[in-house]
Amino acid sequence: MWDNPAILNRVTRMLLLATLLFALVMAGRQAAETWLPVREVTVSGVLHPETRQAIRPVLAGLSGGLFSVDLAAAQRGFETLPWVRSASVRRVWPHGLAVALEERVPAAAWNNLAILDVHGEVFAARPWPDLPRLSGPDGMAKEAARRYGEFVLALAPGGWRIAAIQVDARHTWTVALSGGPTIDLGRDRLAERLKRFVTFYPLAASRMATIRRVDMRYPNGFAVQGGVGQSGPAEEQRT
Repeated sequence: MWDNPAILNRVTRMLLLATLLFALVMAGRQAAETWLPVREVTVSGVLHPETRQAIRPVLAGLSGGLFSVDLAAAQRGFETLPWVRSASVRRVWPHGLAVALEERVPAAAWNNLAILDVHGEVFAARPWPDLPRLSGPDGMAKEAARRYGEFVLALAPGGWRIAAIQVDARHTWTVALSGGPTIDLGRDRLAERLKRFVTFYPLAASRMATIRRVDMRYPNGFAVQGGVGQSGPAEEQRT
């Protein structure tokens, strides 16, 4: 085959063509770097001050030409930031990049060490005092977030706000109310028991000066614990 001049000429032309195409691609890329540098980066979706500080190093890395910027790497860089749940990065002709960030929405403090967002995802950020406090075993964060939303709805008719929720390894739930008692809910029928608390707590409160704890685990009633010498069961009053 290599003794055939026609074949050798064809192979030579193909190699020359491939070399020429490669050179054109490299020249085009170099031209793009020179004539289409990234000059403007717009960021949307940033609300939290910590996010504004944290994105600066990532933005500083978005340099070079419009077509040479690694968009996937930039996206990963943004999504490693604690307050960023998701990110997208796209090119904007002729000299820009558009970055869209979805920030996490905090729901509660988790074990006093991190923050639990509304999707039940824990992220590394320092909780502040006004956040409700949720605590429980590892792996219970999503369930705690779901229960928190469920409990808020159940307590809304009574105007109660949740200060803290605790769940233990046996899945026993306790709710502490802002300006109110701590409620023992047990392991099942949790929302139902909270609704029952909202209905019958005013009756118990009218009979006792101070109520510190309410045990809702009874099938047909509840028990209350107040100040010194103030405790005992309270049967539900039905009409």
